[in-house]
Amino acid sequence: MGIIHSSLLGTINGSMGNLVFYQLNGKTVVRQKPGPRKKPASERQLYQQKAFSVGQKFVTPLREALNFTMKKKGSSFESGTNRTLSWLIKNAILPEENAPVLYPERVKVSKGWLVGLEEGLAEREGTSIRITWQPNAWQGSGRNEDSLFVIAYAPGSKRVYTLYKGNYRKAGVQVLDLPWSEPELGQVFVYAAFYAQDGCVREFSDSICLGKI
Repeated sequence: MGIIHSSLLGTINGSMGNLVFYQLNGKTVVRQKPGPRKKPASERQLYQQKAFSVGQKFVTPLREALNFTMKKKGSSFESGTNRTLSWLIKNAILPEENAPVLYPERVKVSKGWLVGLEEGLAEREGTSIRITWQPNAWQGSGRNEDSLFVIAYAPGSKRVYTLYKGNYRKAGVQVLDLPWSEPELGQVFVYAAFYAQDGCVREFSDSICLGKI
């Protein structure tokens, strides 16, 4: 893929020969059309294609939240969703009888150097979720004013509730009131992390999955 920073022809869209031109973030991008496959895909390639499909199906409903937590600083092209998908395929999808199986408990929705939740616990009470943890601001990079970030995700119904700025680390408790009725929920996975914000810069802890509730 190439980027045209300026053009005498102005905005370019469309194709020319085996090249495709399109606009992305105000820039003209050019890529080459894929050529015809010369031989059948190998078993490994087929597995990777299936793993990509499984992972993409899981992360797509989380797109907005992942762009908040995982988008690389200074990158206009690599989204948080793509970074998560790449990590997920390598670490949260395992082969079982030659088929890729995703384990949501292994998924990370944020990564970083901040100290994470200690003794984190999530309990479901109807359509509410109560999260508790041990305040640990004295450990390493932890600070009392680090904010809680939470994703409650029901993959079966593709419902996502994101708490972007929860209670401080020092609080030790957070209650989420989910905007769904009980029958709509199904199984809910809860992911939580802390983050510190300085202006436009956010630093996260590695998220943890508090379980399936």
